[in-house]
Amino acid sequence: MHEPFLKATLRQFQLLYLGSMGLLFLVLAFFVYTIEKEQLIAKEMRSMNTYLSLLENQLKEHQLHYSKEIRIDTKEYAIALYDIDRIPIATQLKEKPDWTNTVWINEGILYSRHTLSAYFLGVANVIIAKKIDSVTIIQHLAALLIPLFFIMVIVGWILSRIAFKPAQKAFDTIDTFIQHATHDLNTPIAAILSNSRILEEKMTDPTLLRLTQRIIIGAKTLNALYDDLVYLNFQTKTHVVKPEPIDQLIQEQLSLFDTLCEYKKLTVTTRLSAVMLRVSSDEFQRLINNLLSNAVKYNKSNGWITLTLTDEYLSIKDGGIGLSEEEKSKIFERYWRVGSFETGLGIGMEIVVRVCKVYGLTLTIDSEKNQGSEIIVRWPKSLLV
Repeated sequence: MHEPFLKATLRQFQLLYLGSMGLLFLVLAFFVYTIEKEQLIAKEMRSMNTYLSLLENQLKEHQLHYSKEIRIDTKEYAIALYDIDRIPIATQLKEKPDWTNTVWINEGILYSRHTLSAYFLGVANVIIAKKIDSVTIIQHLAALLIPLFFIMVIVGWILSRIAFKPAQKAFDTIDTFIQHATHDLNTPIAAILSNSRILEEKMTDPTLLRLTQRIIIGAKTLNALYDDLVYLNFQTKTHVVKPEPIDQLIQEQLSLFDTLCEYKKLTVTTRLSAVMLRVSSDEFQRLINNLLSNAVKYNKSNGWITLTLTDEYLSIKDGGIGLSEEEKSKIFERYWRVGSFETGLGIGMEIVVRVCKVYGLTLTIDSEKNQGSEIIVRWPKSLLV
């Protein structure tokens, strides 16, 4: 009975855990990436400074030997030579230098500018550039963090299963209790209902008759709760699907509410076409019973209920207390009821939704506070006989 909710809670916890871990790893990856990139830039800067010193010595050697050509190894770096007026003597750079800085990065390329202490061969400024290899950093991070993330996911999954075991045990205990209690309720409810009806037939005193009718109403309510609990907890019964006269099922369920409708002075109007659907009579009775129960329970004294049945849908409309927008969003929550003073366990709409899912029915609720409600159940044409 509680299994779907427990699974949903467990999934929400696991998704929250995964989301938190994912966010944490993204933040961690960002900081590690930033630190490693800064370390890589610092390392490249040291290499560049060393290379610039060697380059200055090469220029000096070329000038001392009166070389007509400047031969420089440029396999590792792109190099640009400028005179004192910042006019290029020779350059391998595509971008214009940033003369306001000695070190800068543009589009992933690290630049370093060096001013010579003496102008050898007319060269006053040397700029070298090298592309920063961020891919290596990303690959290193992926190799480190992805396995760690999956380890944390597995650990989180194991811990969540362990953490939810006590809740699972508690729910199992509750379900076992409900199952046992449901079995024990059947006999006394049947006895109360049958004996109350005998008393009602023989009662002549109006006051005692009203009291007897209240007992019958209470017994019928308990019997409906018993049927709902059986449906939710005992799914071993095979429901036979065959052509069923829906209009007759509605009339049968309406007769169960005769006493309560009479007590609340409700006017019930029916517009029922002869409709045959290929369904289980037991399950469809559960659906009709719970919808009628809500229409009666949440109605007003001297109120009204209108039932309309066509080949396409069943409509149950009432002039009851209605639902606000906030209440409509909660109507399918287990154990939730419109008013805490009303009878019932708050499981009726869950049963309705379950039956709708079994047969592919569509449920529509149109309601306004203090203006009544209309619930429409539509079915696919494939169910029509």
